[in-house]
Amino acid sequence: MPSKKVPQEIDVSIVVPTLNEEKNIEACIAALRNQDFEGTFEIIIADGPSTDATRKLAQKLADKVATETRKGIALERQAGGKIAEGKIIAFTDCDSRAPRDWVRRIHETFQHDPALGLIYGPVFYSDVSAQEQYLSTLFMPRFLQLTSILGMHNPIGSNIAIRKEVFEKIGGFNTNYITCEDLDLGKRAQKHGKLHYVKNIHQFVSARRVRKWGYLRYIGFHLYNGVRFHLTGKASEKYEDVRE
Repeated sequence: MPSKKVPQEIDVSIVVPTLNEEKNIEACIAALRNQDFEGTFEIIIADGPSTDATRKLAQKLADKVATETRKGIALERQAGGKIAEGKIIAFTDCDSRAPRDWVRRIHETFQHDPALGLIYGPVFYSDVSAQEQYLSTLFMPRFLQLTSILGMHNPIGSNIAIRKEVFEKIGGFNTNYITCEDLDLGKRAQKHGKLHYVKNIHQFVSARRVRKWGYLRYIGFHLYNGVRFHLTGKASEKYEDVRE
């Protein structure tokens, strides 16, 4: 009798939350498929109540599709994380354009330190002027490095990776949060493993919210909201979704 095929273990699951992202999903997944990584990984689209062609494209392009009937990026990330089979779960956004070494660097970082529970890195803009790009690559890493030294870690949801066992132990994302669900995930993950900022694991995303809000409003909101969360555990319950 022929032996049964043993399913291959998955090293990394990549979860991408979506909501009406038909304009971005193909480029996002293309960048993820183009990873310079010799291990195994799966791409999971976690779709909210999209009304465009996002889900149809996801079923064609992704390895798995999780669906969520309610709006909320924490809900979408949670839905994707729950069906992830990888030993590591990496989260990014659908407007991201992942560098070719993104998955490899994430996997290597966890391999080198078994005590790590969650890691995160800087996020830069992919669709801005050269000057804006330079400023984001200059200030973002320094800000994240400083806050990590102060013990006020600021994981950004579009560039987070967590061990699956830790994700399961803490129950994943707290879907009651409208904002700061990524900071909350990091704070709870610390109880089961080290939380670490890794400057050389970066991600590129669209500046669409900055263009809509303006830099002053954008920076001011996130600084205030992040500090407020670390000091009080409370976060803004209002955050307009620019994905629609």
